[in-house]
Formats: sequence, structure tokens, C-alpha cells
Amino acid sequence: MKTKLSLALTSLALLAFASGCATRTTSTGGKETTVLGGAVTVSKDSFQPTNPATIDADTSKLLGKNGPSGKKTSLLWGLITLHDY
Repeated sequence: MKTKLSLALTSLALLAFASGCATRTTSTGGKETTVLGGAVTVSKDSFQPTNPATIDADTSKLLGKNGPSGKKTSLLWGLITLHDY
């Protein structure tokens, strides 16, 4: 049982390590970084509307910052989106 668990954890760690990350410039001029094969995506200067199929949270209302920053973080391939705009 212990060897199966360690084998599963090792396989998961190798998959996470091999998935890599990528950074690209969006059409609006912002930067988008993808980590773990799209499980986490961080966008800067992105004022694009969020997908209607996501759980959306506007963090500018939670933190009360001065003005929007345009940062957007998507978790679990877009299932949860946190944005500040």
C-alpha cells in the first residue's frame, strides 16, 4: 500500500514538473503566464470580460484598492477567476 502511494505521488510530481510554464503577450498588450498546463493562469493588464461559465470574484471590491490594476488569475482551467478591474 505504501509503495502504491509513493508511486502515485512521484508520478504526480513528475507530471507537474514536466508540464512547464509559458508566457505570452496578449492582443491587448498585456502579459499572460500559464503554469501547470493551464491549471493556473495569471494575466496582467487584462481588462477582458470573464467567461460566463466561471466562478467569478472581483477582488477590487474585497481589497478596496485605488483604481483597477487589470490583473486576472484563473484557477483550475478557468473554473475560478479572480480579477481586479
